[in-house]
Amino acid sequence: MNATLLTGSAPTRARFSFEVFPARSGAAALALGNSVQHLSAVGPDFISVTYGANGSNRDASLDLLAYLRDHTDALPLAHLTTVRESREAIRDTIHRIMDAGIHDFLALRGDPPQGLDESAPEVAGSLSALELTELIAEARAERPAFTSVGRTAVAAYPNGHPLSRGRSADIDWLLAKEAAGAQFAITQLFFEADEYLSFADAAREAGLGMPLLPGLMPVSTSGQLRKVASLAGRPAPPALERALEEAGGYAPELGVEHTIGLARELLEGGAPSIHLYTFNRHEQVLAVLADLDLLPAR
Repeated sequence: MNATLLTGSAPTRARFSFEVFPARSGAAALALGNSVQHLSAVGPDFISVTYGANGSNRDASLDLLAYLRDHTDALPLAHLTTVRESREAIRDTIHRIMDAGIHDFLALRGDPPQGLDESAPEVAGSLSALELTELIAEARAERPAFTSVGRTAVAAYPNGHPLSRGRSADIDWLLAKEAAGAQFAITQLFFEADEYLSFADAAREAGLGMPLLPGLMPVSTSGQLRKVASLAGRPAPPALERALEEAGGYAPELGVEHTIGLARELLEGGAPSIHLYTFNRHEQVLAVLADLDLLPAR
């Protein structure tokens, strides 16, 4: 991983990273393997792999992490969630991932599984992302050989966590996760540069020292745009929504164009890097990086 990203010092050139998720079929696995090869070839800081609620797709996530480790030059970063998992089960999973040679984590509490909400006792009683960050730090201490390697990332919410009591509380929570051992944070999706930049400024003023990576996703379809709007907690840009609808609901070039403009504003505003949610496709995210002149010379 790029050293300047971890220290928070100013990089000489903007950097980038990617997120992928485990394939759900044999054909999808072949396509994902092809995309991962293209993604790793451009030298990202890391490629993160999602981990389903309540441990769903756990084995598939570990298989994909191992593939990244063994067949690419990219640094694999493992998502971890806690919903409906006991502390001991989570500790065992951390050890299992470390035993597989993966030492970098994104600590998340995660969403309730389908059919449950936050009021369900087994959801409400889950470890928080802060407690998971502490547990990862404990696991590293229990295994001295791993103490000097690996980093822990956490999530940040420019437009507020769904259970947020306000921006100040969100920043306090982020500061607590940094104090517990987090080395950098990745934001939830958003649509406007100021949503990230104002949050980052407020967090820095409150004492945040770790890098804050903006998370971006170049949508291809109207359905993806609605999903991003739900995650962002904000309405989709009307012009982008209208243009996608006029294109029949599918127009990857429109999502690429919007993401390029957003990323350019973020980098000019001081973002240390951009984290791109790929939806397991390489074409759109590489088009974004190419337009920003961030791809390595051939």
